[in-house]
Amino acid sequence: MECYNCGVILGRERVCPNCGADLRIYRKFVGISNYLYNQALSKARVRDLTGAVADLRLSLQYNKVNTNARNLLGLIYYEMGEGVAAVREWLISKGYQAEENRASFYLERTKKEPAEKERINQHSRKYNQVLAYCRQDSLDLAVIQLKKLLAGNPNMVKGWQLLALIYIHDSNLDAAGKALRRAEAIDTGNPVTARYLKEVAQQISQGGGKKAKKAQAVAYQNGNDMIIQPKLRGDISFWGMAANILVGVAVGVAITWYLVVPGVRKQAVSDASVAVTEANNTIADKNQMIKSLEEQIDALTGDVESAKNKAENKDAAIEASEALLVAYDAYINEDIEAAGDTLEGVNEKLLSKNARKIIKTLKEQVNQQYLKQAYDAGMLAYNSGRNDEAVEQLSKVVSMDEQYENGNALYNLAQAYRKLENWEKAHEYYSRVSELFPNTSLAYNAGRYAAQIGNLLEQQP
Repeated sequence: MECYNCGVILGRERVCPNCGADLRIYRKFVGISNYLYNQALSKARVRDLTGAVADLRLSLQYNKVNTNARNLLGLIYYEMGEGVAAVREWLISKGYQAEENRASFYLERTKKEPAEKERINQHSRKYNQVLAYCRQDSLDLAVIQLKKLLAGNPNMVKGWQLLALIYIHDSNLDAAGKALRRAEAIDTGNPVTARYLKEVAQQISQGGGKKAKKAQAVAYQNGNDMIIQPKLRGDISFWGMAANILVGVAVGVAITWYLVVPGVRKQAVSDASVAVTEANNTIADKNQMIKSLEEQIDALTGDVESAKNKAENKDAAIEASEALLVAYDAYINEDIEAAGDTLEGVNEKLLSKNARKIIKTLKEQVNQQYLKQAYDAGMLAYNSGRNDEAVEQLSKVVSMDEQYENGNALYNLAQAYRKLENWEKAHEYYSRVSELFPNTSLAYNAGRYAAQIGNLLEQQP
């Protein structure tokens, strides 16, 4: 047991050793909750599901984190055909105890079996549709929908109860009794079922609400004997018979027009409504199936894209690791330029933590030698008049360290661009020298050249 205040694991202490909370009343509540859970378990075994639900709800009032009670409540709801309520209880249970909780197994089953999840959703929608039909007084449609619902979910107690209630309303007491016996077989202690059964029995004892037909007979006493014989009518004249025939024809026409024709029309409308309802249900089921398949396709597409991205990242990580090995091999062989060029192209984000440490150390060792070699090669080319080569080598230096050799690399790069008559680049790097090294001879010379080039650029068309 855990302390309700701080969550520390407890033994038999009456006071929490960690936070000092008084545990006596809390232990009583936990004990009552467990007792009610055991009572509910006993009732569930004899299929008194309503009594078990009442005990479990009371148990959770005493101890809301009693996950055993909440899981059992979900199972009973599921057994009674109320899948949505069952899933709700399991989700609450998992929220209180994420690890080693049986609710996780129940929820995984509904997730891994899309058909089961869809079945629960469809039953909920169909039951709501039945209630809507009842509110609209479309009891025929409600009965048809209920029968379909109960064919797929035969343990739905409230479905059988609602069907029985509709039958009672229509005075179909035999069918109501059968529906209530099905509900009673699922949940023996349900008080609603018992009340409906009592009502059915009472109506049956009163003649089922149907008026008894009076016998068309005459009784008289002959001595000690009771004589019963049909009533005899007096002789009817020809004109009376003709009048009776005409009245009979008129009554027949009237009955046909006012009773039979509306009944036929009503039946035709009812049949059309049933056909429309069935068509709508079929369309809804197909649309739901299509939606479910589309969701599965989207999920599989996402899995494929995820796997593809992982494979691409893995290939890129392998290439980065191979580039690191190539750079290290060049460094060992004292090919500093190749090592530096290779290191610049390595994406460090794709490397492991240890590999990033290695490349950091290697860069620190390579950079100084790389910069020196590139600077020396650039200055040699510049002094030899190979300005294109000088720009190439000095650009490498400047891209890594603009202040290398106190700005000489940057200044000589500007000089090489000037000799190549690349005025824009020359002006850019002269300005950079003046900005980074103010009040120096390099800045003075760079400023002078920058001013001259600026005037030249202004004169160009």
